[in-house]
Amino acid sequence: MTTIIENAFLSYGKTDAPVKVEVFLNLACPYCATFFQAADEILTPYITGGQVQYVIKHYDKPREMLLYGTLANAFLDYKDPQRVYELMKDLFDKQSQWSESDSHSIKKLLTEEYGLQEQPENIELSLKIIAEAIQRQVTMVPTVFINGKEFQYPVELDAKDLKKEVEEALV
Repeated sequence: MTTIIENAFLSYGKTDAPVKVEVFLNLACPYCATFFQAADEILTPYITGGQVQYVIKHYDKPREMLLYGTLANAFLDYKDPQRVYELMKDLFDKQSQWSESDSHSIKKLLTEEYGLQEQPENIELSLKIIAEAIQRQVTMVPTVFINGKEFQYPVELDAKDLKKEVEEALV
């Protein structure tokens, strides 16, 4: 029986994959950048092999240090998940350059450098993810779920543990 992942707006891999990895993250969070990079390296072969469905949930958590991540999320076109993934990868790589800027500079970066425009429908998607995070009692980013089992990254799960947990879930 296939588990359906709620709010899988940014989903990578087969929906019937035996292992479901969900992450609540924010583009302005340094720990999320580290997790994203590790997950990109570790999960890609499993996603390609049909063993993992990887779902990214951008959590627009109302916390001062995360507000610029929320601003960036407003410009991502969720109708093109592959492009969003590449944009997130680049934004995480350059996080230190933009995350301590100001909102005007970030909007300029997103529109001029990346050719993006604000996506009004992202407000509704964001509210759905926030509601889910509240319901699942997600209080920190990144919070990772592997087949429903919750981990705080990097406290309870690091890159090595991520691979180990996926491997164990496949057995």
